[in-house]
Amino acid sequence: MEMNEAIRFLRMEAGLTQAELAQKLNVGQSTVCQWESGKCSPNAEALIMLSSFYNISADFLLGISDNKDGDAKLDDEVEECIALFDNLTSYQRALIKDLMKQMKPF
Repeated sequence: MEMNEAIRFLRMEAGLTQAELAQKLNVGQSTVCQWESGKCSPNAEALIMLSSFYNISADFLLGISDNKDGDAKLDDEVEECIALFDNLTSYQRALIKDLMKQMKPF
């Protein structure tokens, strides 16, 4: 789904008019209209506002994911890592931290 389609879908799912959404986000109705028509895209600040307002992942708005709630698998993996890390000694934690600092991002 394209970003403009996602914005329109979310607005309609929430039962809001363009004017109502604009008011809630403190932007002009013409701005919402342009987002939905694809004439312009929300800037980073507006993406954050939309994600926060709808309580969804920005990935959904950006068309990266079809899941509005984000990637639950990533959350599970993070939870598992936290649980494992919690059970390490302070020395082991320091070793892991040093190792992670040396790793280069993909």
